[in-house]
Amino acid sequence: MYPAEIASFPYLSPASAVSFKTHYHVDTNDFFLQYNSLLVPQATSYQHVAHLPHETNLPVGNKSNSDESDDYQRSLAEERRRRRMISNRESARRSRMRKQKQLSELWAQVVHLRSTNRQLLDQLNHVIRDCDRVTHENCQLRDEQAKLQKQLEKTPVENTESTFMGPDN
Repeated sequence: MYPAEIASFPYLSPASAVSFKTHYHVDTNDFFLQYNSLLVPQATSYQHVAHLPHETNLPVGNKSNSDESDDYQRSLAEERRRRRMISNRESARRSRMRKQKQLSELWAQVVHLRSTNRQLLDQLNHVIRDCDRVTHENCQLRDEQAKLQKQLEKTPVENTESTFMGPDN
């Protein structure tokens, strides 16, 4: 696979995924108070339930306290689910970025190792050529030595004293 190719990443089902706690805390009261003006029109008659996250879904009328409590619990569960989904998306984005960084680092390592491998192969080829040259030269020297040895054996042996003392003596 080359850098321009795209690798596939296996899908992890939610059942196999490890749950992670968020590294931040959102105060629901501050969150809902901040966005309350977007959710509840200011001129309505049910502003007394402004602490509920989804007040616009609550009808004005005679609801029992348990129904309101159920709605409130459902809205809290929905908000927790929404925050968890956002947190999971952010975690998945960080994970993808981490994997992309690791992949880039691995490709850089591949390029470096291939370059080093090429240099080592060049050095090895140079040493092999030098070894072949020296082996060939040694073979030639052995042949020359053998020829000289045969010539030396063929030459007659003269009086060694006369050759060392010279003709004057």
